[in-house]
Parts: sequence; C-alpha cells; structure tokens
Amino acid sequence: MKERIELVIIEALEAMGVVSPEVALERPADSLHGDYSTNAALVYGKKISVSPREFAGKLVEKILETSSGDIEKIEVAGAGFINFFLSDSALEQATYKVRDFVKTGEMVNIEFISTNPTGELHIGHGRSAFFGDTLARVLALAGANVTREFYINDSRESNQIRELGKTALGTGEQYKTPELEEKMRALDFSGNSEEEAGAKLASAIQASNRKFIEEGLGVHFDVWYSEDKELRASGANDKILELLKEKNLTYEKDGAVWLKTTEYGDDEDRVVVRSDGTMTYFVADIAYHQNKFDRGFQTVIDVWGADHHGHVKRMQAVGKMLGWPKSLRPADQPIVFIAQLVSLSDGGVSKKMSKRAGNVVSLRDLVEEFGIDIVRWFFNEKALSTQMTFDMALAREQSEKNPVYYAQYAHARLVSIVEKVRGVKEGRTNKFADVVQIPSARALASKITEFPEVVMHVAREYAVQALTSYATMLAISANAFYRDVRIINDDGVNTAALALAIRAKETLAETLALLGIHSPDRM
Repeated sequence: MKERIELVIIEALEAMGVVSPEVALERPADSLHGDYSTNAALVYGKKISVSPREFAGKLVEKILETSSGDIEKIEVAGAGFINFFLSDSALEQATYKVRDFVKTGEMVNIEFISTNPTGELHIGHGRSAFFGDTLARVLALAGANVTREFYINDSRESNQIRELGKTALGTGEQYKTPELEEKMRALDFSGNSEEEAGAKLASAIQASNRKFIEEGLGVHFDVWYSEDKELRASGANDKILELLKEKNLTYEKDGAVWLKTTEYGDDEDRVVVRSDGTMTYFVADIAYHQNKFDRGFQTVIDVWGADHHGHVKRMQAVGKMLGWPKSLRPADQPIVFIAQLVSLSDGGVSKKMSKRAGNVVSLRDLVEEFGIDIVRWFFNEKALSTQMTFDMALAREQSEKNPVYYAQYAHARLVSIVEKVRGVKEGRTNKFADVVQIPSARALASKITEFPEVVMHVAREYAVQALTSYATMLAISANAFYRDVRIINDDGVNTAALALAIRAKETLAETLALLGIHSPDRM
C-alpha cells in the first residue's frame, strides 16, 4: 500500500514538472491524522519559491485527478504536510493481505558474539547476541538468504590461549574464576604444553558457552568457524599474506612488515608481521573476511564489541585493497556494527550483579534472574550505537510499566477473546467497514498494516530497536480496541471485530517472534 501511494505522489509531482522526484511517506504518530503523511510540498515548494501550503493544495488537486479508490480523502495540515486517509476497502485489504515478502536471494553472512573462549559470556556480549539474532530473523523474513556465523578465537598461537594454558598448568592466574577452576578440575593436563593445555581448556569453555547460547539464549548459528582449524592449520593466513605481498600492498620498516592501509582510507598503516616474525591478529581477520567473500556472500555484516571501534577503518581499507564488493545497500564492506557498553541500575542506583565471575557481570546470571524474554527486549530496545542501562527494578515489574509484560499481556488478552467466543452463535452479518467506524478499531487496523513496512525498515536500516517500538504501539492499539469494542453482543458474535482481534494477535505474535520473545496465551 505504501508503495502504491508513493507512486501516485511521484506521478502527480512529475505532472507538475518536478523532475525525478523522491518522496518520503511516513506514518503519522496519531492515526486520527491519517494513515500516511508526506512532506513533499515542503521539499519541492521551496525549490520553486512557492509556499509549501500553496504547493500542497496544488499537489492534492493533481493527485485527486488520478488517484484510485485506495484513498478516501486527503488533507493539508500545518505548514504543508499532506495526510492520506485510506478507504475502508483499501484498509481492509491491507489488514488481511497475506504477507509475502519478495525473495531477494541476497547472500548475507552475519557474524556476532564471537567471544574469546576464555570465560563465560558477560552482559556486553548480550547486545551483540540479541541484535545479531534479531537482525538475522528480519533479513531472512525480508527475503535474504542468511547465514549466522560464530567466529571462535581459538588459535593456538594467540596470547589468550597461551595465557589460558599457563593458568591451566598452574603457572599463571589470567582469566581465573570459580567457574574456570571447576572446568580445570575436570580436565587432565598431564604432559601438555601451554598451547595444548590452553587449547584443551578453551575447547571446554567454548562447549559450555555454545550450550548456553543455544539453550539459554535461544540463538542459533549455522556455522561455528574455528580460527585454529580454518585459518591457522589450513595455511590460510600464510596465503593471504603472500597475496598482499604479490599485490605490492606491503612494505618493510623497522624489521616488520606493514600494510599500506592509509592509501585506502585508514588513519595509519598497520603491521601484519612483527619484527620477531610472528603475524598480527590483523592477518587472520583479513583471511577470514576474504574467505567469506570466497564463499559467495554478497553482504558481510560484523557485530563487534566497543573495544573494536578502531578496527573498522582498517578492515574496510583492506576491502578496497582486495576488491571486496560493496553491499547491495550499497555500503563499504564489511558492514560493521559496534555494540556499546551496558550498565546495570536498580531503582536509579548503579549495581553490579555476579554470582560466579568476580568483577565480570555474567549474561547467564542476568537471564536466570529476569528471564530470557525480559533480557532480549531490554537489550534490543536501544540502538546498538548508544550506551544502555539495564533497569533491574523495571525488569522485575509485572505491570504495564514493564514494556515486555505489557506487550505479552496484550497478546494474552487477544487470545482470551478467541476463547470466549467458542460456542457462541454468530451475530448479524458484520462488515469491516462498520467495525472501523470505532476510532480504536480503525487505529488497530492501521497499525496492523504497518507490520511489513517495519520489517522492511529494519532490513534496510538495520534498526532492530524499531521492532520493540512497533510491538509497544501495536499492544497499545490492541488494548484500546479491547476496551472499546464488544466482540460478543446480545445477538451473538461480531465476526468482523473477532477477525480483527485475531489478526492483531497474529501480528503481535509475529513481531515478538522476530525479537525471539514468547507470546503467552495466559499471564
């Protein structure tokens, strides 16, 4: 529906002599102001020195000359905004239309979490986990062919694995927690070198983390990519380094080998081989991303922690060096998202909560304390690029103050409507047009029609937080509908109102499912 109205506006603008117009069509905050609104008159009126409101009037006249039955009326508001009201038939069609997203075939690889196997996941990993998982669900629904990937930082040559090995053999203290000590007691490190002991302990940690990710967080990965097996042992790191040298993209200075990243947009050149002859982690990063493009992925998305902010420019510089394609958006690759920090508060007071891991706040503890639905919603409520505070007091609330409880309760209410009508006779013939004369019913129908637009917005802009906003607004509309509309009248069931309630229930459940949140039938 949105695309059809956009086309009508564009055709009207072209008829008025506007060349190659672009139109922004938005949803008004209040459905009483229309189903859609555009600022086209403000944009193009100024360009030809006509007041936006005057231009809006002329544009409306031109639209009305050719508009179809989709539009019931058009109003000019404020400084020149144009508000569109759908006809009842168009609104009904959009409300009950089967959501058939076009399969784009876009090959997308999204890598997220990818924590070092040196300990449990902390709350910072939660932002990457839930953003990545939700974005993958949305991209798949929107038509992409999505592969979810976890990169295991388990190279035997890494400092983390060596330090972990020292701890396992009793010659170091790095990463030691009560949990780690428990795992160490269950393993035999006899005769192991530091690398061997570290790899063995890392494998046990990774197995535990994988089980928690899959069962505790409900996050599925298609590929668990081992740095040690896929890059180090296979010789992929050596091959990519040779390729960079062959392309004359490296030089030697101070006994080290440097990559010419400044020539491709980086702030400084980067070392790829240290003066002692060992490769830097950067080489493995390059080899890994080259492997993704070699596997045929058209869009490569990385979700990294806040401490990786400085890596973005260097990786995108390498992409230009090696000719990695731009994404279909288009954007430089890899497309990188940085998960900002998470803090805890309880009643406005900063808190630390950890039962097991010393100074590290465990994601497992948070999930056990508040439940996966609460944690998933709260972590996806804010844009990934902003810092967030997990409000423990609000998370404990079982009232409309808690947005998760509010949305789930709305779903349970809609389920109760369906249960109540069982066995009740059908009333007089009811029509959609009659039901939507009630403002809250029309607002609910309009909000339902917004679902595919929200999905496509998230898929284009990667704005996962828009889903929680939409779920909240849909729940508000559903609760107002429940308050105002009688499903069962004296003569029986209002079938049109019941159908709208069922459609709202389905849409709310689908939205919550994209967030990985349950839709309970009872609260």
